[in-house]
Amino acid sequence: MDIAKYIGLFLVKYQYCNLPNLGDFAVTKKAASYSDGQVKAPEYEVKFSFSGGLIDDAFPNFIATNERTSIANAANAVKDFCTQTKLTLAEGGTVLIPGFGKFVQTNGKNDFIPDQNIHVETPGIPIFKINTAATRSSMEGETIAELHEKMQLREPSLQDDIVIKPPKVNWSKVIILLLIVGVVLGLVGGAIWYMNNNKEQSETVAPATNEVPPAAAPAANTPNPNPDTAAQAPVASGTPGSYTFAILTFKDKESAERKEKQLKGFGHDVGIKQVDSNYIVTISLNNVADTAIAKDSLQRFFNPKGSVIIFK
Repeated sequence: MDIAKYIGLFLVKYQYCNLPNLGDFAVTKKAASYSDGQVKAPEYEVKFSFSGGLIDDAFPNFIATNERTSIANAANAVKDFCTQTKLTLAEGGTVLIPGFGKFVQTNGKNDFIPDQNIHVETPGIPIFKINTAATRSSMEGETIAELHEKMQLREPSLQDDIVIKPPKVNWSKVIILLLIVGVVLGLVGGAIWYMNNNKEQSETVAPATNEVPPAAAPAANTPNPNPDTAAQAPVASGTPGSYTFAILTFKDKESAERKEKQLKGFGHDVGIKQVDSNYIVTISLNNVADTAIAKDSLQRFFNPKGSVIIFK
């Protein structure tokens, strides 16, 4: 990469350039002058001070951006250029900076000789163009008084008709809002119906029969304790009889009565027996040929987690 070329480009854009271990460039502008009826244009002057040179990443970054390389590679190239410049000057050579001048050694001392004609483009003031043709056509035929009248804010008078326009309704937003409300109400209604339907199914009990008790919602608070009465011995198959079975046990009377009322509503012959501090819900069945099968059926439908015994 041509570092000398990039020094000139950097000076044109930023009016300074720092070279490590060599020195610093600075571009200054002399103001325009007037003498003997002639205007002398402003001039630019380039100065270079030999010193250690400031460490500045702006110049390597500028090179890296244009060369599509890393900043580290660009910084190394700048350091190599500075080192080679010193060696060239020590050997009596010349290093050219295009458009700005050259490095030379005079009487054993390094020096920089600037060019006589240096042209540096500095950022100018942006110019905003106005479409005067359109402005002129719109203002054509109007006097200054008429334009001033249009620009003034005027309070309404009694002769002016004040028309109050009703507010406009944004029907699209209203429709969207109604749709959202409808969807929400539908979801809430569906959830309520689903909960009620599941509740009815959980509490449904089929009508009673004498042989196998119908399906009923299992509801047992605690397993049945052995009632304080003698249990009837199971009878052999083929000798039908009437028996009373203890199916559910409750700690409080209200729960037992509530379950009794529910089962009676489905046609079961049920009752409540108190044993110690417990309330036992019993069911009576007629024409029971096998008490073991009857107990298994009652336990399966009424008290799956507890036990069913024959009550005397």
